[in-house]
Amino acid sequence: MTPIRKTLHAYIWILALSLHILCFSEENTKTTYIQFDANEVSGELKPFWSSQKWHPTEYLLTPWGDDLLELMHEAGAAMRYIRIYNQPENAIRVSDSGEISYDWSDFDAMAHKILSTGAKPIVVFFGMPQQLASIPEAIKRRNYGRQMNISPPADFWQWEQLCYDFTRHIVKTFGEEEVKQWYIRCWNEPDLRGFWYQEDIEAYNELYDYFAHGVKRAFPLARIGGGGYSSTKTYLNPDQLRLFFDHVTSGKNHVTGEIGSPIDYLSLHIYGGSGGAGGPGREYPSVDYLISAQEKYYAVLEDYPKLQQLPFYLDEWGTTASGTRTMESEPKAVVRNTEYSPAFMTELVIRQLDRELKGLPRFDSMSFCISGYENPNRGDFLGTRVFHTRSGYHLPILNGYRMLAKLGDQLVGVSKPENNAVWALAARSEKGVQILIVNFQEDQIEVTKPPEKIELMIETGLEEIAEVTHWRIDHKYSNAYTKYLELGAPEFPNPLEDAAIREAMTLKSIPTENSAISGSRFSIQFKLPPNGISLIEIQAKQ
Repeated sequence: MTPIRKTLHAYIWILALSLHILCFSEENTKTTYIQFDANEVSGELKPFWSSQKWHPTEYLLTPWGDDLLELMHEAGAAMRYIRIYNQPENAIRVSDSGEISYDWSDFDAMAHKILSTGAKPIVVFFGMPQQLASIPEAIKRRNYGRQMNISPPADFWQWEQLCYDFTRHIVKTFGEEEVKQWYIRCWNEPDLRGFWYQEDIEAYNELYDYFAHGVKRAFPLARIGGGGYSSTKTYLNPDQLRLFFDHVTSGKNHVTGEIGSPIDYLSLHIYGGSGGAGGPGREYPSVDYLISAQEKYYAVLEDYPKLQQLPFYLDEWGTTASGTRTMESEPKAVVRNTEYSPAFMTELVIRQLDRELKGLPRFDSMSFCISGYENPNRGDFLGTRVFHTRSGYHLPILNGYRMLAKLGDQLVGVSKPENNAVWALAARSEKGVQILIVNFQEDQIEVTKPPEKIELMIETGLEEIAEVTHWRIDHKYSNAYTKYLELGAPEFPNPLEDAAIREAMTLKSIPTENSAISGSRFSIQFKLPPNGISLIEIQAKQ
């Protein structure tokens, strides 16, 4: 482009913006300005948000599980990892002579399903076979009539052999190169009596040592981790992390007698709230609360230089904890039905990227915890932490994942205008440029505040812009729950109602009015309501 043409384009650009700003200012409302230059790439953008914790694990082997796995794959919700249990209580076999062996065929079936989607397993050793348990009465009920023991083993060497046998089996079945890409963790939330019968962290440290010894004896290159402590309890007392960190860095190993234990990654659970509502001292689920918990955990980690370079996996998160709790017992659990949850997720993702750009640590992976499928036939939109309902209606959070999946593999930057709730990021790919903007407001479970006026200006760096699409999630768009309520919340929707809800649950685009293209520059003005998300997808001419 010649200098004269560049100057002309610049004048056209300024004139277009002036007209749009003048048009916007007629309502005398403050405008939020967002600017990006897509020529300035900050780094690689990997979908660290695209992992899932599958609960209950045995659900993966049902027809509903097949449907959900396909749905997650289609929505881009599980492009990296899917976390499951290896369920040794179902695999153990004891002969008449007392010889113990294991049949891991159920696990194999689940792992093959996960691998067929392109994702990798995160495997949690959780559940003590009753035949190995030290406290037979320590029973935790599971779904489909199953149960497991949650006590330490009577003989830790039998536990070590279990861990060895499983690891040897998966290496033989799936191959070393494949298993090297998995993550394997010891137990689930051992700081809670409901998962670890005695809440005895020292007993858990011993369990971990024998786990690590068994896994590494079978496959030294296996990536193992521990912790997996609960969300709210750890927030209230983050120093309990020290009990585990002290042990793996400077404690006496229960198996070898040496100092420390092998560990390849750290695991933690953090939610935006507790019990289907807000966290301690908070009325609403909150990204700020989750970030403050993250800061607490990293502050503890500062005292352990050996651990600071390890990947830190948030392998359970959600808008709020207690995923099986419904709106009947906690009305605020409604946020899991609405645009609130994808807005929460979008802000959380952007703020993790903002931390990275500022040189602060962020989670290497985030696994959303789907939970609430234990009673799938009870009804639609119960407020549980699911992706789809009894009738197969998609919740808005799936559309949040669909938006995130449209982001390119290069991060341009993050924007946080001052004095409001808006966050934005820009990304680019060979296909074009994408700008994601969210207006998350935690107190807006029922939207009463006015929308934000957004003025977006971006230098796309594209030689020619072929098409612009404005994707939207809010109370009106891409929202099956809103349509369900408009129809009177039918217990069993008739065919016409069913069709209307299914049409509403898809990701929607809105008109790109009040926009201008000048060469490689693009501008647009629009209103974004509380807990609304916009994705501006600018496609290059191929």
